[in-house]
Amino acid sequence: MNNSYIRIRHILCLVSMLIGLNTYAQTDSDHSKKFNAAQTPYQFQWDMDVVSDYRSRGLTQTFGMPAVQGGVGLMLPNHFYVGNWNSTVSSGAGYPGALLETDLFGGWAQQVDEYHINTGIYGIIYPGSNVSNYVFSPFKTGMSSGMVHNGAVFFAVQRGPFSVQQNIAFTNFESMLSPTGASTAGSAYTNLTGNFPMSSWTWADGGWSLIAHAGYQYVANYSVASYVDWKLGIEKKFASMWSANLAYTQTNANGNCSAAAISAQPYCVNKYTNSSGIGSGPTMNSGGAALFLTIKVANY
Repeated sequence: MNNSYIRIRHILCLVSMLIGLNTYAQTDSDHSKKFNAAQTPYQFQWDMDVVSDYRSRGLTQTFGMPAVQGGVGLMLPNHFYVGNWNSTVSSGAGYPGALLETDLFGGWAQQVDEYHINTGIYGIIYPGSNVSNYVFSPFKTGMSSGMVHNGAVFFAVQRGPFSVQQNIAFTNFESMLSPTGASTAGSAYTNLTGNFPMSSWTWADGGWSLIAHAGYQYVANYSVASYVDWKLGIEKKFASMWSANLAYTQTNANGNCSAAAISAQPYCVNKYTNSSGIGSGPTMNSGGAALFLTIKVANY
């Protein structure tokens, strides 16, 4: 069996996994990737990050400004785990009145031959947000009342440097409603990522990796809000618990803030938005291209 055939077979295997998962049956729930079936019960994990721009699924959550982040997690018996992760956010990123994102998640990890499987559930809340009378305009979607939140399930498979993950929301996606007021429950995100160690490149020995990502955000009942994102980055892991990641990301999300825009532009955001949904300050396309830096310290 020649090497070309083996490479083709591996590519077909990866594609078939992606197709099989892209049926809407989580980089939220990416926090779960730190857990795997080889870990011992009651193993405690923590991490803290400083980022120059918090990007989630290609969209800025901080209006292009820095954020402080941190999380904890605990491995439980029988490969179950629970965790919490938090980040500062901008109230104008779609979370009126909020300055904090809090993620709560739990899941189960298993290994079958060369495949690492990870599945679970997570919830995201934005404490302090309370959308009481969100202002509708051609540039912004409607939002359901109450605290902004999102609940979803996820399923991920990793083999070697490749991973594919499917998330599906069982609540309104980030409390978003379509322009007609329809629910966005059933929205889904497909995440394909490759992490390629550069240890074979002698000039780059010492914990360097290339990271490539492509994703598709489907928003139920609101096609204009669906978009594609991609990211390319390089990461350096140091001898201690520290690492640094420099990445470039871009999307085709509809966030044109020009007064000439006549179609819905759900990703045009103000720098600030109060709990009534009234925006102030400058505007920007939250899915615009960006280069951002992440500094992380973690015990795993």
